[in-house]
Amino acid sequence: MIASRRALLASLLGALALLGCDDGAPPSSTTRSEPWTADPAVLRIAGTGTGIPLVARLADAWNARSVGLPVVVEPSVGSTGGIRAARDGAVDLGLSARPLSPSEQGEGLRALPLARDAVVVAVHPATRVRDISSAALVELLAGRSSRFADGTPATVLLRDRDDTAHSALERMIPALHPAREQAYAHKRFRVLLHDDAMGEAISSTPGALGPFSLGAIVASRLPLEVLAIDGVRPTLAALEEGRWPAARDLSFVVRTDREARVAPFLSFVAGADGQRMIREAGYLPVPP
Repeated sequence: MIASRRALLASLLGALALLGCDDGAPPSSTTRSEPWTADPAVLRIAGTGTGIPLVARLADAWNARSVGLPVVVEPSVGSTGGIRAARDGAVDLGLSARPLSPSEQGEGLRALPLARDAVVVAVHPATRVRDISSAALVELLAGRSSRFADGTPATVLLRDRDDTAHSALERMIPALHPAREQAYAHKRFRVLLHDDAMGEAISSTPGALGPFSLGAIVASRLPLEVLAIDGVRPTLAALEEGRWPAARDLSFVVRTDREARVAPFLSFVAGADGQRMIREAGYLPVPP
């Protein structure tokens, strides 16, 4: 029985991962007719790859205490996948990098703030440039330039159209948006659909640059470098002080009828140890 449940859950989460966009707008869907019953042995979490490294750290610390149900963190299925899995009861907590839509809120779901993540322009570790101007970044994305300031070739990588990494950077540099839309229209650059794929592509492609999570780089110790933009380096201090406005909020998503079940773990996350771990992992804690 347990083996068949795990196989069914793996199949469901695999299907959710194929939704494509990691945390864009929710596609139309129908609600599962009969929600899953909670797994009596564990608490399950699934969602955006942006927050998986952080939640995995929190889960490890919680599990080491052996004071409640152990927490299992599933591989990335994206924000929409995590929200759907929480809605259907397949997991106890979804993990999202976007707000709930009005229809999702009407399906008995609540979003619980977790952390703020700085969105950065990450580059291949051998890249010698460590600072870029916003104008130069727009020129690269628009295809009017293909080199960094030191003359070395640059390879732009994109996320899917609705990904929150792009929208966060575009709040900081509005001119990036029309350049990105033109890039999609002309199929100018490679498009990666998930955080893991983007991280792998940047780290394995000399001269590559693309939008990425500062927290994921820190928490997972990824071999990526981060560019300062117009002289401002993305750090937790810059994020906290408002000097780095490119950011997105991560939240847990829970069905209202599962809130009591997840309350002990959420209390740990909101406590002093959990908040300290969030900061050490490269994310900015959001007070509960």
